[in-house]
Amino acid sequence: MRVMPVLLVGATLLLAAGCASSDRKLTAKDIAGAVVLETYSVDLGWNYQLKGMYIDGDGGVWAYEQHGTPWYKEKLKASELSERDMLTKHKGARRIGTVDQTRLIEMAEQIPAAGRGNIARAHPELEGNGSLDVAYTLDRDSHTYTEIILSGTGDLAATNSSGEARALVDYLREVAAAVGYAGQ
Repeated sequence: MRVMPVLLVGATLLLAAGCASSDRKLTAKDIAGAVVLETYSVDLGWNYQLKGMYIDGDGGVWAYEQHGTPWYKEKLKASELSERDMLTKHKGARRIGTVDQTRLIEMAEQIPAAGRGNIARAHPELEGNGSLDVAYTLDRDSHTYTEIILSGTGDLAATNSSGEARALVDYLREVAAAVGYAGQ
């Protein structure tokens, strides 16, 4: 009679393990062609400047810089950008390096958890001068990116309480150093 409960527990554990293993892992195809991580600075003063570095889902590392007419995203939701916005923001970008695809996927898997972190903005009404480190998720059906703030400085001062956000910022710094991007 004692064998039945043990078998039942074993079957339950096996079923739970089977369910856990059916969770779909992120693949290169999931992030292909999308902007995954970015660090950028903006100066909305008399000499407008927007410059940054981003990592795309194909492992490319890109740098861009704009002067003159300020870039403003379309008014969607507060943390959303259209794919068209992203193309306009990164107009004239030049490839400055590559990253390991496997490591990039590992880092991209942390983005949803970073998005659940508590994000505190010191001055949410200010958009003047400062820098932001962000992660993105792309909804391919609606052609919109969701921007997840990882950290910010200056007028854009922000913190994200999640450990995953800190890991993503560290990764961005590691990549910037590896490709020689001085940035901000």
